Amino acid sequence: MELATCPEDQLFRLDPRALDVNGEGVRLREAGRLVPAVLDGGIRVWATGHLPVAAAILGGRQFRKHPQHWADLQAGRITDAPGVLEFALMPGMLNEDGARHRELRGLVSKAFTLRRVESLRPRIDTIVGELIAELAQTDPQEFVDLRRHFAFPLPMRIICELFGLDYSASDDLARHYKAIHDGRSGKADIDAGRAGVVRIITGLIAERRRQPGDDLTSALIAATDGEGAVLDDELLLLTLMMFLFAGHETTQSLLVNALKALVDHPEQLELVRSGAVSIDSVVEETLRWASPINTLLFRYAAEDVVVGGVPVKKGDAIALCIAASGRDDEAFGPTADQFDAARQTLVQHVAFGHGAHYCIGAPLARLMARTALAAFTETFDFDQTGAPAAEPVSTYASNSLNLLAGRLRLRHPVSTAA
Repeated sequence: MELATCPEDQLFRLDPRALDVNGEGVRLREAGRLVPAVLDGGIRVWATGHLPVAAAILGGRQFRKHPQHWADLQAGRITDAPGVLEFALMPGMLNEDGARHRELRGLVSKAFTLRRVESLRPRIDTIVGELIAELAQTDPQEFVDLRRHFAFPLPMRIICELFGLDYSASDDLARHYKAIHDGRSGKADIDAGRAGVVRIITGLIAERRRQPGDDLTSALIAATDGEGAVLDDELLLLTLMMFLFAGHETTQSLLVNALKALVDHPEQLELVRSGAVSIDSVVEETLRWASPINTLLFRYAAEDVVVGGVPVKKGDAIALCIAASGRDDEAFGPTADQFDAARQTLVQHVAFGHGAHYCIGAPLARLMARTALAAFTETFDFDQTGAPAAEPVSTYASNSLNLLAGRLRLRHPVSTAA
């Protein structure tokens, strides 16, 4: 069966509102290893929720990320799908291939080193401590939204520290970023938010060109490869925006999903508090069981190829349903649908990708998540009884909740001194 000629009634419809990510994942895996599907705007893609297939595509040399390899786009058949095309057509390192991708990633890697990530540990500890102290002042009868008051500010403050933004610019960046991601924002507010983010980061680049500092922006400006290649201002802007949008949303959703998993599985929380299960294990199980990424758009076949036993034509697009792949019982066994932080498995999830495009910010996301979860679970009990109901974050990209509300109870006194 060819994707272009597949009858409409045989296309699996991936819900752009992401109202039931896990149920959709079950249905997708039952439909096959690689399934003809349709996205918002009538875009036809192959889709998979099977981990081995997703990993093979992510790591396979027969697949590309640059949209020049997307046959339907190049033929002018994709005309009206702004939410989808925003990801597919994003310029910069994210959607480059081959030598160009290696060059850009090499430049970024020289600036964003593991040593730089480790250097942020004291600030992460401090900021987590400040946020915990603020939460400790909450009235015990008041509902508090942990997404808004804990999961959002931590990665935002750390990314601003990483960039070298001062406090006033950091507050402005957070405000504009919220306008983009607030589900209640209209188009004008979203456009203004994006313009504000671009203005702040552009100004930061100009400032760091004049006066370098000990920050990622300055390091990216200084980075060169062996042939003298550098990141110009446009690529610097795109790279920093990639760090902001991909790094913040992923970490925020990881924290929300992990906290929700522990609240809903008190026996797992007790294992953590007793020391029987590590916070590292909680983070990895959350990434598997409730990946912050719903669907990864896209990979394109660079040649005719057979994937999961299905013939795929050159130029076909493939959507990788990452959240679905984390619950693949072929990979993780009959308990794949259960949250089990003590799980023993050698199979790796692909929540941070796989292969050449593996997420460069994964070490920082893991460090923030470990630090925040350890401090929160040690300090608070969280009761969601009677709390406002949460709804899914309604996008193809994200897999999380729009709020995580409950009442906090201190397990021990907390110093309010930061």
